[in-house]
Amino acid sequence: MYRTVAQLDLVGSQLATSFPQVCTRTQLPELSLQGRPVFALRLRGGPGGNRRGVLLVGGTHARELMNPDALVELAVDLVTSYVNGTAVVYGGRTWTALDVKLILESLDVWIVPCVNPDGRHRVMTVDNMWRGNLRDNPGTPCDGVDLNRNAAFVWGVTEGQTSCSPCSEVFVGSGAFSEPETRNVKHLLDTRHIHSFADVHSFSELVLYPWGHAHSQTDDPGQRFTSLPTGTCAPIGVPGYREYITPRDLLRFTTVAGRVVEAIAAVRGRAYTPQTGRALYATTGTQSDYAYSRHIADPALHKTYGFTIETGPRVETVEDSFHPRDPTLIKRDAKAGVLALAQQSVCAFDLIGVRLLGRQTEVDALRRVRDEQLATTGAGREWIALVERVELPVASLMLDDERLAGRAAALIERAGKLVADAKLVVSDQDVDQGLALLNELAERAGANDEQVRVDLKAVGVALDRARGVSAAEVVRDLMSRGPLEK
Repeated sequence: MYRTVAQLDLVGSQLATSFPQVCTRTQLPELSLQGRPVFALRLRGGPGGNRRGVLLVGGTHARELMNPDALVELAVDLVTSYVNGTAVVYGGRTWTALDVKLILESLDVWIVPCVNPDGRHRVMTVDNMWRGNLRDNPGTPCDGVDLNRNAAFVWGVTEGQTSCSPCSEVFVGSGAFSEPETRNVKHLLDTRHIHSFADVHSFSELVLYPWGHAHSQTDDPGQRFTSLPTGTCAPIGVPGYREYITPRDLLRFTTVAGRVVEAIAAVRGRAYTPQTGRALYATTGTQSDYAYSRHIADPALHKTYGFTIETGPRVETVEDSFHPRDPTLIKRDAKAGVLALAQQSVCAFDLIGVRLLGRQTEVDALRRVRDEQLATTGAGREWIALVERVELPVASLMLDDERLAGRAAALIERAGKLVADAKLVVSDQDVDQGLALLNELAERAGANDEQVRVDLKAVGVALDRARGVSAAEVVRDLMSRGPLEK
């Protein structure tokens, strides 16, 4: 029913051997403690080198057997769809061949099906409730480190379900990233441009996002984990401590989590709950919080949105909750959830920049306007949310219609120049060309989606107001007036 470590590896090997144009298999730098290799699959199609990535990992906790199986099956499903031009169907949720093409030609989808092969082997041969890796903890009769407490995020602070006791199943280890299995995940975050990360676990039917160590707030940037001590083997110890998250990032997390939940519900009606990790219970050293925290701890690093998905419900026994007798339907839910996450990571602007302009200069300039200016006001964040709503249907059209994409690329190039040169103003020609493109997009992408039509109309209204003014004035207008304001 469940694949062994060797069988998981065989699926990845066969996929990479049979379809090298779509799937590449890479051995990660470190062997497990018992000397097993750990592999990552990279799925990508089409041209273009410098892409944003999605990283999906499973099997961090050994007893959660179904998620590694789900991830290798997802890889097979995506490659099959891309090669044959067929849809991916999970129950009542369908991704068309064009949807899959957009994902694989816009992103690098990285999959590590089994982070913890030693633990999985132990579960399948010795102890079906084993959780950690197989670290021999010196001076104790106990083995194992909880790999989802070992990352360098408030490491060794024993909030909630976290312990410095080597005999606890939530043992943090001897130091941050003391374990080769967690260092392999860190390696991918260090060396690839990972935009979205998901650590797939069981159980509880949840989609979790930061923070896990404390409740979140958006008002006081002074409350940052970077000021907290680590390795204390004690709770945080600051009364009322709440971790800061920017309003922009909180909006992104809640929006994407909501869409993941919607995709799962469409499969067979299961109602997953989107919430912060702390709403489940307090943790430190988790992989998803670490993935997101990196750019805060070191501003030189790019931002990664980190999620944890808890697949499947609690049933009569804990054993059956972690590895049910027939996981088929739960795996289908899990695949729909992570595929929705990957789809939400597609950026139409990146697609145009890389494929048509051959550079990211203008796209990066527009992204800075978004993050440094629009994201600072409520009205600006409404515009960001609007763009993210229309991005997927618009990107699909661009991928399928080079003429349309070329027109969009010319406008993005012009917008980049307007942002770079304060002396330039938006001309009537700029506006007229933009409105013509928006009208065509609304007619085609909005044919079956009234919200897309409404959103593109709102963009057109704002664009018409931009005649004869500078880019800085346009941004100020967007920061003060949301899409619904006249």
